[in-house]
Amino acid sequence: MAQQESKRSKEMIGELGEVGSLAPPQQRTFNDVAVPLVVKCTHQPAAVTMDGVCEWIKKNQSTLEEKLKHHGAILFRGFPLTTAQHFDSFVCSFQSYKDLPYSRSLSFAVRIQVTDRVCTTNEGKKGGQVFHHEQAQTPYWPSKLFFFCERPATTGGGTAVCPSDIVCQRVKEKHPEFYRHLEEHGVKYTSYMAAQQDTSKGAGRSWKSFFGRDTKEAVEEHMRELGYTWRWLEDDTLAATSPVLKGIRTAPGTDKVVFFNQIVATIANASEFSGTADSGDSESSDKRLARFICFGDDEPMPYKVLLDIKAMCEDAAVELEWQPGDVALLDNYLVMHARRAFDGPRRVLASLVE
Repeated sequence: MAQQESKRSKEMIGELGEVGSLAPPQQRTFNDVAVPLVVKCTHQPAAVTMDGVCEWIKKNQSTLEEKLKHHGAILFRGFPLTTAQHFDSFVCSFQSYKDLPYSRSLSFAVRIQVTDRVCTTNEGKKGGQVFHHEQAQTPYWPSKLFFFCERPATTGGGTAVCPSDIVCQRVKEKHPEFYRHLEEHGVKYTSYMAAQQDTSKGAGRSWKSFFGRDTKEAVEEHMRELGYTWRWLEDDTLAATSPVLKGIRTAPGTDKVVFFNQIVATIANASEFSGTADSGDSESSDKRLARFICFGDDEPMPYKVLLDIKAMCEDAAVELEWQPGDVALLDNYLVMHARRAFDGPRRVLASLVE
């Protein structure tokens, strides 16, 4: 009888979804909100079809979207996905979610298109990545991200997320002058891109692929449309500076103020773009960093503050430890994400939503 009452008390989402829980650090609670929301399939994978899963999504999309706005991330576990095409069907079941294809996205990563709606996450190095909002260093970005684990790494390779509103509040409390300057003036990013792809780098996309144009003249015209300024360097390397972008904003559909930018990730990008390792010296790091990022009024950003914010992100990290078939849906405004370093083969696919 007690077991029956326990089952009845569990929160259900339609017939196939049951809200579950995971032990920290795979799930954490911030201001009484669990991140991520875990939705487990109520049936064994062999007992449910992908058609059934897709129909369940369509029937319960409004509930799932409400949950996403509240939690920032949903982890779907135990559903019968095994292939990229299954993942494509899963994504397409969310009505009115318009695809942001890799060919039109402004991502630094080198990716390979797998299906109409699905691409690889990053063909670059296996090292870990720094927390970031996807493509927030550009004039347009996805509103949501789907990730699918086809094959987890032998060791490591999880995807961490952290609630951006929590980080934003901590930055405001600890570094009020930095916060005020960022909120008032915004941020500009300068990226250095070669003419050819470089898969040895996490940010190795060429300027031809990044801007979707084959000639310098066409790229310049597109940059002009997007508000970039630029200069050409040796070996056809392009230094492209973004227009002034907000670094702090309110997430659409919520009252949450978020640290929506790629400021912290630029620490890693600066090392990769410049080909030099971090010396640890604050003054030299400040000068190097100024080549890649500054406030919107051209004032430099203090390296030590950025390192502290990086630590804040890690302190709020939630570790999604992939299992085969897992799908994570992230609100790109509400949570940042970061790939963890890994060994062995790993195949995690992505789909971006406008």
